Amino acid sequence: MKILETERLLLRDLETGDLDALAAIYGDPEVMKYIGNGKVFSREQTKVSIERWKAYQEKNGYSNWAVVDKAGGALIGKCGFSELPDNHGIEISYLFAKNCWGKGIASEISIAALDYGFKVLNLEKVIGLVYPQNAASIRVIEKMGMKFDKEAEFWGVKLLMYSKKSNEFRK
Repeated sequence: MKILETERLLLRDLETGDLDALAAIYGDPEVMKYIGNGKVFSREQTKVSIERWKAYQEKNGYSNWAVVDKAGGALIGKCGFSELPDNHGIEISYLFAKNCWGKGIASEISIAALDYGFKVLNLEKVIGLVYPQNAASIRVIEKMGMKFDKEAEFWGVKLLMYSKKSNEFRK
């Protein structure tokens, strides 16, 4: 199901048929360097991830969704929302194939997704987590209008935590 679209991109539910494209992205050490604990996923782990995100969507009404290039129809990454451990809030996250880096794609889809989160999902606050050395992702988070909150540790990794409240979002 389509969630939203921008000029170049379509955000839709992840599907079983996304396995090959997503496994290639999850299997790239450069892509995964700043994701979670920094480890690549096997094809089987990717398959499990897709099934978990589908179940998460069913349960919560939001998830991490497939990002598709409208021009070519290819899955190029994912973006969406998930609950952080221990009631720390709702995180927006994104990840893209390396050949998509530096083209404004992360900013384009994450800004649209954040808008969707506030206006459609009625989220009150959204958090962005980033490795301190990931300057490109810090720029994306700042383009979303998120402000630095504090240093935090998740999954055994020290990260920077940014956030934005719905009343701070342009209506």
